[in-house]
Amino acid sequence: KAAVEAAIARAKARKQEQQAGSEPAEPADPRKAAVAAAIARVQAKKAAQQQVVNED
Repeated sequence: KAAVEAAIARAKARKQEQQAGSEPAEPADPRKAAVAAAIARVQAKKAAQQQVVNED
């Protein structure tokens, strides 16, 4: 069950990353987009870890 929720969290993180990369609000700086994507990945990973800990 925890593995399924972790997979769901990873899928949500990927979806957020794709949306962050496709937003036209910051068109000129790819470094900012890369940093935003990295932050989204870290936040999603942290959220997935908290879900697993909360279930135990």
